[in-house]
Amino acid sequence: MPSIDPTKYEMLKITTQAGVATVTLNSPRRKNAVNRRMHAELEHVWDDIDADDEIRVAVLTGEGGDFCAGIDINDLNEQNEEGRTGRPRTRGARRLFWNMLDCEKPIIAKVRGVAYGLGVNVALACDLVYAAEGARFCDSHVKVGIAPGDGGAALWPLLIGFHRAKELILTGDPVEARRAADLGLINYCLPEAELDGAVDAMARKLAAGAPLAISYGKLSVNTMLKQLMAGAFETSMAYDQMTLRTRDHAEAAKAFLEKRPPNFSGS
Repeated sequence: MPSIDPTKYEMLKITTQAGVATVTLNSPRRKNAVNRRMHAELEHVWDDIDADDEIRVAVLTGEGGDFCAGIDINDLNEQNEEGRTGRPRTRGARRLFWNMLDCEKPIIAKVRGVAYGLGVNVALACDLVYAAEGARFCDSHVKVGIAPGDGGAALWPLLIGFHRAKELILTGDPVEARRAADLGLINYCLPEAELDGAVDAMARKLAAGAPLAISYGKLSVNTMLKQLMAGAFETSMAYDQMTLRTRDHAEAAKAFLEKRPPNFSGS
């Protein structure tokens, strides 16, 4: 099949070399926060990677010093001020995560700086997660008055156990990369100077391996993961959409942009 066409993407930077595709979230001035365009591109890029027979491994990272700060709060605030009309839509979120889990090429997350909200759950949906010392992992949904959607309610308990997951999801507290590795949330925490080399070495190792065996190994594990995730994922997305229409969320989004603490009312 033809090689992937990087020019069709505006918010993702895509390069390929020796069977490895590097997908870079490319909005560094906003810490690679995900706007509607970037979300749509993340939904579809995995299909293009699957269709490119020259690609055997993908690396997902962020431009600059951060992986991803989550959904762009400016986008959320605009939608709040315009008024959220029509039925809630969850197809895009579902497509993003299932496409990552169904992608037949292994995906390695390379994390620096913040991986928050949607960003942390996109990182955790990868097959391997490498982070630099000082990177921070946080499901921050509750900080902006939103129930923990985007896969976190399903992924975190499976990775680190129910009690630890609930503590971190309900508080929205960040986890430093060293502790994240100790908990089993990620694979490795490495010194900054060693991160690129370690990810490159693993990507080359996987690219040199038996591609069909590796692909089907990933898909076999992810069949069980999807079965365990499915109910919690759908429930969390429903609650996510409900809370997007609350006063608490509107207040939290505005407070974030105004750089002040939110005043939650429970409505």
